[in-house]
Amino acid sequence: MKIAGSNDPHFGLVLALTVNGLAVSSYPDMVTVSRAAEHYGFDSIWLCDHFLTVSPDDYVKDAGIGSQSAETGREPRPTSLPLLEGWTALTALARDTTRLRLGTSVLCNSYRHPSVLAKMAATLDVISEGRLDLGLGAGWFQREFEAYGIPFPPVGDRVSALAEALEVIRTVWTEPNPTFAGRFYTLNGAICDPPPIQRPHPPLWIGGEGDRVHRIAAKLAQGLNVRWWSPQQVSQRRGFLTRACESAGRDPSSLQLSVTVLLAPTDSAADEARIRLEFASIPASGLIVGHPDRCAERIREYLDGGVTHFLFTVPRVMESDYLHAIGRDIIPLLKSGSGLHDRCPRYGAVPGVDRLHRRRPSAGPRDGHRAGARRRIRYRAGRTHLSLCA
Repeated sequence: MKIAGSNDPHFGLVLALTVNGLAVSSYPDMVTVSRAAEHYGFDSIWLCDHFLTVSPDDYVKDAGIGSQSAETGREPRPTSLPLLEGWTALTALARDTTRLRLGTSVLCNSYRHPSVLAKMAATLDVISEGRLDLGLGAGWFQREFEAYGIPFPPVGDRVSALAEALEVIRTVWTEPNPTFAGRFYTLNGAICDPPPIQRPHPPLWIGGEGDRVHRIAAKLAQGLNVRWWSPQQVSQRRGFLTRACESAGRDPSSLQLSVTVLLAPTDSAADEARIRLEFASIPASGLIVGHPDRCAERIREYLDGGVTHFLFTVPRVMESDYLHAIGRDIIPLLKSGSGLHDRCPRYGAVPGVDRLHRRRPSAGPRDGHRAGARRRIRYRAGRTHLSLCA
């Protein structure tokens, strides 16, 4: 099982968060963005596990994230926009990408029985030839639970069930005749055949910011993801994580640390101000916006604090130039041997990527959805023979 292949940072691109403006809504667009990311030297793509989208303001309120401020004067935004189911979309992307690792950030544990999820994940690992990273969380979006008729237990029970689910998943993946008896889950011969390709199993990631969740990650996971933290917050957390790993009997350096941040490199002061206003309710610590050199320096601060993996969410990725700027100006500064962008001064070498700048920014959700359906008729992503990401 390999999470980090070198001293280079691992750069992941989040294709869909539940926040309006941070999700790619149609599958053809997901393929286009994924292939551009693959071309520019990203290491992975990630999808969330939500069925509804919300405004940035509602996101920080529902997720319990401290907001920077309550901004006023912005135009009303839709409460929900089209959002593909993450696991289904990620499985399809396994056939439409060749090198990128495929991650979930993060699956809600309450939405699937962990034994079934283990079988689903093993299947995706086989289909992708060993490119899966499985991220799990306890779940937080109460309105979504209620909308879909899913029980929403107290947070303590959700976290306890998450810890037990990790044990179930590892048992299903690694035992020839899996059995398990716990408070929340039981198994009696839940055989997983074929097993995952990765050995001993695909990397397990935990998403969350609380002490108890971090202790669970230190005990049972290969990686921990936090959202919107500053480099200083990450550095201050290293001592806690070191002690948690030592208590669990593991080498602290074996726990990979990932941070989710919004990345939007731009030379335009007006553009920077617009992005900061639109996403002002997200903590300022999680916004890397501005001149590419300043963005790269901020990323270096995270690296100095012990971050090994980055999950970048790029606003309005189908309408903006941010992804191109990341591939042209930031990745080459921070990753060795990442000259892929030199072959593509303006997307031309990547089939379909020029569509990133042909969208109608004013299209409403329904118009955009119908346009995506029409594009699916014209756009047939070719199947590829996949190779294991070394």
